[in-house]
Amino acid sequence: MMNNIIFCEDDEDDRFLFNDVLRDFNSKLKIDFVSNGVRLMELLKHYVPDLLFLDLEMPFKNGLECLVEIRENATLEKLPVVMFSSTTRQANIQTAYDMGAHLFLIKSPTFSEYASSIRAVLQLDWSNPDAIKEQYCVNGRYAAFT
Repeated sequence: MMNNIIFCEDDEDDRFLFNDVLRDFNSKLKIDFVSNGVRLMELLKHYVPDLLFLDLEMPFKNGLECLVEIRENATLEKLPVVMFSSTTRQANIQTAYDMGAHLFLIKSPTFSEYASSIRAVLQLDWSNPDAIKEQYCVNGRYAAFT
């Protein structure tokens, strides 16, 4: 059962939209918002959420830098991480998975698509994040969540 989510994103509009989607999906979820990787890593010293949404491009410390720190930390190494970005570059998607992301979500251009994508991600069985990751690997190449 998912109770706590951290949403790490530098864009205020995206944080607002995500909050709207989650409140409609499950108003009992506790959501912490952070605007950069430095703040994320500080927050993760205090508690481990059930799921982390991590933006790829952020100031001070980007998502991949955070992901490396997360995977090197014994307390955080099993934390389910959804990387997300507006990029569709296969190299970025592959790198995120290779560095330890469990899912790569491409930001949808419209609110309805964005909301549907977030809800679909939240409905996945996060009790086994490695199984989710493997669903998106074909012949050694990873695909973004669709």
